[in-house]
Amino acid sequence: MVLGALRQAMRAAATGAAALLLLASCAYAPVAVEGLQPPEIGADRGDSPWIFVPVGMWLTRDTIVPRAVGMCELPSCPTKVAVAVFEARGAEARALQRTLRNPSELARMLVAGNQTRRRLVAESNRSVPAAIAARRMPRRVAASAVRLRHRGFSGFTLTIRRVEGQARTAHGAVLARPQGNRIRVVVVVGERPGTVDTAVKAAADANL
Repeated sequence: MVLGALRQAMRAAATGAAALLLLASCAYAPVAVEGLQPPEIGADRGDSPWIFVPVGMWLTRDTIVPRAVGMCELPSCPTKVAVAVFEARGAEARALQRTLRNPSELARMLVAGNQTRRRLVAESNRSVPAAIAARRMPRRVAASAVRLRHRGFSGFTLTIRRVEGQARTAHGAVLARPQGNRIRVVVVVGERPGTVDTAVKAAADANL
C-alpha cells in the first residue's frame, strides 16, 4: 500500500549515501528521478545536490518495482526531501487505487496504528521503572490527508505530526497514473509542504 511505499522512500533516503559508496565498484548505476533539477541550484547536473540510489539490485516483490529513488539533504538543498518512483501491478495496484480514491482512510490507519502501538508498549511497560517506560512510549501522532490533482494525475497530500511538543511535521505527497493493470506512482516526503508539492508535480510531469 501507499504507507509501505512512503516508508520505503524514507528508508531509501536515510541509506542512500551509504548505498552509493558500497556499490561504487559494482555494475549498478544510480537511476535519477527526472525533473528534479531546480534551476536555482544550477543547470549543470554535476552541481546538483541530489543523490540517487542504484535500484537495479533491489529485491522486491514482483508486484512492486522501484524505478528511481533519490534524496536531497545537503546544505544547498532548498529543504530535505526524498523522492521515489515505482510501479505496482495486480493486488498492489488495486490497493493503491483505493487509497487514491479515499486518502483519508490512510490517515485514519496511521493514527490507529500509532494508538495500537502505544497500547502494546504500555502493556509491556508494566514491569519496568517509570523512567524507562516513559522513554519507550511512542509519541501520540495526528495525521490528515487531502486529495491532490495535477494535470491528468490523481493523488493526495499527507501530513503527520506529533500531538505534543514542538516536533517538526512530516509532509508527503503522492501522484499516480494508471496504465492498464499497472499503476506508476511518485512519492515525495519532506520537511516543507511547498517544496514537497513542487517536487511531486515536477517528478510526475517527467516520470508518469
